[in-house]
This record gives sequence, structure tokens and C-alpha cells, in this order.
Amino acid sequence: MNYSKLCVVSLLSSLLITPVNAETALNQVMTSKQQSQLNAQKTQNKIVSLDDKTNEVVNEYRALLRENAILETYNKQLDKQQQQQQQKLQLLDTNMANVREVRMELMPLMQQMVQVLSQFVENDLPFLWQERQLRLTELRNLLDNPNISIADKYRRIMEAYQIETEYGKTIETWQAELPLSNEKKSVQLIKVGRIGLYYLTPDQKAAGFWDKATGTWKMLPESWLARVKQAYQVADNKTLPTLLSLPYVKAATQEAL
Repeated sequence: MNYSKLCVVSLLSSLLITPVNAETALNQVMTSKQQSQLNAQKTQNKIVSLDDKTNEVVNEYRALLRENAILETYNKQLDKQQQQQQQKLQLLDTNMANVREVRMELMPLMQQMVQVLSQFVENDLPFLWQERQLRLTELRNLLDNPNISIADKYRRIMEAYQIETEYGKTIETWQAELPLSNEKKSVQLIKVGRIGLYYLTPDQKAAGFWDKATGTWKMLPESWLARVKQAYQVADNKTLPTLLSLPYVKAATQEAL
């Protein structure tokens, strides 16, 4: 056997096979490297993605913190408002209780005020008699009306008192029948404050006055006629105001009408 030939053939075979294996190995290395690069890229992408998500979560967390701070401030403000409203409600309850108590005290007081006013008018000079009696009737009906507030009732009563007070400061005249007289006689009435109430007949030839002591109308002597006429001229704005000299209630009188 020729061993030298066999060695040569074997060597040639090795030389022929080795480049193929080297290329395959190289390919495998290249493929492995590419795969590693791909895996590295994927890993990097995941890292970037996780970093983006982390930033998003951090931003959301920060936004939640800001929102939470705002809500805490808002809740504190609401708590203060609630406390103030609670205090107002308590004050309102107290005021309502006071109002109910005042109402309970005001009703009998107003009834007494109307009663006193009625007695005052009854004992006063009978001027504007029908008008004043009508006002008193309206006040009595007012007190019994449940649809009118306590405030309005009290206001109307005080207005009536104010009107009665003003009567004592004015001099007035008007034509009417003699009030509280059995004789239906139309005359010119003259009121001088609350000092006196006089009348002139339509022909101005007779005069009289209201006597509080007897509660009757009485004639005046003819000597007083000019002075009553002068009072009528002043009350009717036909002459300038002047000092009047008129008979007082206790003046000498003649007959009662």
C-alpha cells in the first residue's frame, strides 16, 4: 500500500472541505451577531418604551399631586364656608325664635294701641269725624287679617298715630254736616289745632263751637262772629296767617244745638 498517496489525498480532501466549514461558521457568527444586534435593539426599544411610560407615570403622578393640593385647598375653603353657613343658620334660628317671641308680644301691643287711639278720638274734638272713624275701622279689620304681615300692621298703626299727631299742628276748614248733632245742618267747620272746633253757617251770620265739657255744639254770641270769620279766612288761605283771638271751650255760650 502506498501510504504517501493516501496522505496526499487526505490532505487534499481537508483543503477542499475547510473553506466550506469556515464560510458556514462565518455565516453563523454573522447571524448570531445580527441576532444579538436585533435583541439589543429590541432591548433598547423596550428601555425607551419603559422610560416613556415612566415619564408618563411621573407626569401623571405630579398632575395628581397638583390636583390633590387644589382639592385640599378647595375642601378647606368649603369647610370654612360650611362653618360660616352653620353659624348663620344658628343665628337665623335664634332670630326666628326672637321674631316669634316679638310677634307674640306685638299682637296684644298693637291691639292696645288701636284701642287707645279709638278712645283718644272718641274723647277728642269731633273734627273729620267720618274720616277718622273709617281709619279706626280699617285698623281693627287690619289686625284680624291673617294675610297681612305684622310689619305692615304695625306700620299702618304708626301712620295713623302720625296723622293724629299732625292734626294738632294745623288749622283747617271744610264743609260738612255737624258731627254728633241731632240736627242735620250743613256748615263750614274750622279746626284750630286741637284747641278748638268752630263752625260758620252758610250765610256766615251765626257761629258756634264744640263744647268738650258737655259734648255738644253751642252757639257763640254775635260778638265772636268776626273772629270766627277771621279764623275761617286763615284756614281757607284767603288771608295771611295772623294771631287769632277765639273763644275757648269754657267761654260763655248760649244754647246747645
